[in-house]
Amino acid sequence: AATAHRGRRRKLARRAEAATATATKTLSETQKQFWEMLQLDLEDIVIPEYGEENLTRVMEFLKYCKYERPVPELPDMQEVDPEFFPGLTSKPWWDTAECGEWVDKVVEGLPYVQGELADLLEDNEAMMVSDSVKNDVMGGGWSGFRLQRLGDWISKNCDLFPQTVQLLKDAGAPLAMRGVIVARQGPGSGVNPHSDGRNFFLTAHFGLCIPEKCDVTVGGVTKEWVEDGAIVLDTSYLHSTRNQSDEDRFVLIVDFWHPDLTEPEREALEYIYDFRTKWEQGKIKYVKQMPKDFFKAFEMLAPWGDAYTEEKTSKSSPTSTENSLGGFTL
Repeated sequence: AATAHRGRRRKLARRAEAATATATKTLSETQKQFWEMLQLDLEDIVIPEYGEENLTRVMEFLKYCKYERPVPELPDMQEVDPEFFPGLTSKPWWDTAECGEWVDKVVEGLPYVQGELADLLEDNEAMMVSDSVKNDVMGGGWSGFRLQRLGDWISKNCDLFPQTVQLLKDAGAPLAMRGVIVARQGPGSGVNPHSDGRNFFLTAHFGLCIPEKCDVTVGGVTKEWVEDGAIVLDTSYLHSTRNQSDEDRFVLIVDFWHPDLTEPEREALEYIYDFRTKWEQGKIKYVKQMPKDFFKAFEMLAPWGDAYTEEKTSKSSPTSTENSLGGFTL
């Protein structure tokens, strides 16, 4: 009983710490501008398209992202803050059968991927490090060749993996915003424990070339990759990898939307992250918005009342091309 009591106290303490941490976090001026612009697009485009009743969890997700709500207590070894999507099944490892028929279709086509990888390694192995990351987490042995990033196919790379790209499209892989990459783990190296910090997508690793003594640990559970097969993990849990062999390990990594997400939720998340990418690229600029009731107030306060009708000026927010940035009407 005493042990259970101490456990409850620890949980309450963690909740209090999380609430305090959230309360002390504030958005920068740039972040406030981003959310203001995004909110306008959501109200004008996304909500009318998919229905507010179908986007309740998306709206809650945004509250976590803006530090308006503390992230709830999570399972052991899962770390998500602040990009937490509520109401999703949470576990470190998934059975491939839970993730859709597309996984088996990709497995069937892996010989095409392996052939294109072999051609790359033979013709221009140096390109394999085109998306390498070397830091305290990834170490010095991980490198990658990215085919898709943030929803956009990288044409010059896809030209070297055309059958792989077509395979993923034909299989109907529900690709999430983070991307698709062919990843190498050098011999005697590994990736240190870390969380990718988002719980609304899962990650499939398709085994292309798997030596012995290679494994991945997720949420404290260790499994080996399957050559000519697939494993599925949730990278919001602490995860790490090891290659204790004297050969390179190659996998095709595919991020895909969490199976519990509805179609409207996927579409909304795609829109949000595409908007963020364009914002970060400078394709969308901040435009200070007039209050929603500006034109009505202007009409009421103007000394000439309703005489301002020379051009039959609209009483709604302007929608001219001058207010279009990055393809979005703001």
